[in-house]
Amino acid sequence: MAKIFKWGLLAAVAIAVLIKLSLWLSVRSIMNDAIAQLSPFMDISYGGITSSFDGRVGLEKLSIRVPALRDSVRVEHAQLKFNGLGELLRFKESLSQGKFPKQLALNLKGLALDVHGPFMQQLYDAPAERSLFTAMSEVNCGKVRFIGTTELLDMGYRTFETDAEISYLFAPASKTLHFNMTSDTHDMGELKVSLALANMSDSPGDMRVHPPELARVSVEINDNQYQRKVQEYCAGKLGQTTEQYLQTAVEQLDKALRSQRIALDAPVLEAYGRYLKDPQSLTLELNPNEGLNWEGLQFFEPKDVLGMLHPSLLVNRELVSPLGFTWFDPNSLKQTLANDRVVAEKVESNAPTQQYDFVDVASLPEYAGKRLQFITHDGTYYQGVLHKVENGKAFLSVQFGTGSAEMFLRLDKIDKVRVMSKAR
Repeated sequence: MAKIFKWGLLAAVAIAVLIKLSLWLSVRSIMNDAIAQLSPFMDISYGGITSSFDGRVGLEKLSIRVPALRDSVRVEHAQLKFNGLGELLRFKESLSQGKFPKQLALNLKGLALDVHGPFMQQLYDAPAERSLFTAMSEVNCGKVRFIGTTELLDMGYRTFETDAEISYLFAPASKTLHFNMTSDTHDMGELKVSLALANMSDSPGDMRVHPPELARVSVEINDNQYQRKVQEYCAGKLGQTTEQYLQTAVEQLDKALRSQRIALDAPVLEAYGRYLKDPQSLTLELNPNEGLNWEGLQFFEPKDVLGMLHPSLLVNRELVSPLGFTWFDPNSLKQTLANDRVVAEKVESNAPTQQYDFVDVASLPEYAGKRLQFITHDGTYYQGVLHKVENGKAFLSVQFGTGSAEMFLRLDKIDKVRVMSKAR
């Protein structure tokens, strides 16, 4: 019995050594191939290979240098994490089949970039096109609209050192994918992004034909002195006190968003002012309706947009309520004052008026090609031309002028439907 136990233990140790050696050789082979293929463009080196039986494999002292840019990226430890050793061993097989591994995480410790280097200049100094996503990055800082490497150096930054993790978990049965990213840059702040995608295919090639739908998105910013440094720096550039610059910064955000046709309500702007005064955390979460077409949101009333996105905003862990905005025309030359009154002359007309009749949801296929009004159980209102009813969904388009938005509604979410009847 003792001999059986001894030989069994030796066999287990031998298998473990073979697995570790196999992992080491496999990673070294992959890295040597990558180094050879990328050698015309960059120099890659690393200090060692790490691996474990819980599905982790990594590189230590990784350095990527691009001679053409005369700059480099250094990573103290880069690691891939799988859901167990089996997933790690099947990784190459999944890639060869053109399928996503069910779970994967990339962990980067000590990713370092020099602020004065070309890489950072490409990231921070390249002119950014104004958009909804750049609004919070815009500053009123003299002649500067965005913080670049020159401003970062003036504020005392020399090297950006970041710990980051990017991971996802794919559930083939429910066709859902959960993506998470955490990036913590020392002396600046932490960024957390979380996404949930529905109708996700396990084959990357299918995503072009059947793109996944965004089911949830959450963005969280945890500040670590960066906002205070920006405020002090820009206040000095404008000759303002820090308290005065708080109002300037709020007005700058309002101006940037209005350039993108969005005017936030006063309670939201006031909440942003509270964040700037005590910058701890800022969290925005969206839970969009199924089948939402993001390109067509501008055709809906603001209250309906909020009803479709289901947003929530937290400032320093406190919920902001109510949330609201209005559409703003940045090209308008004159705004109608609140006390202006325009009275139209009363005109009698015998022209027929449009009438709407309620119809059953079950009878929707009979009204293909008709303009309908939909009211969902949560009170959201839609109006558009019905194209077809298929697989428990009503497909319609919303049209305003030359613009249109294609979308669908699940039949079980529709409470009432009205169809335009003949004029009376």
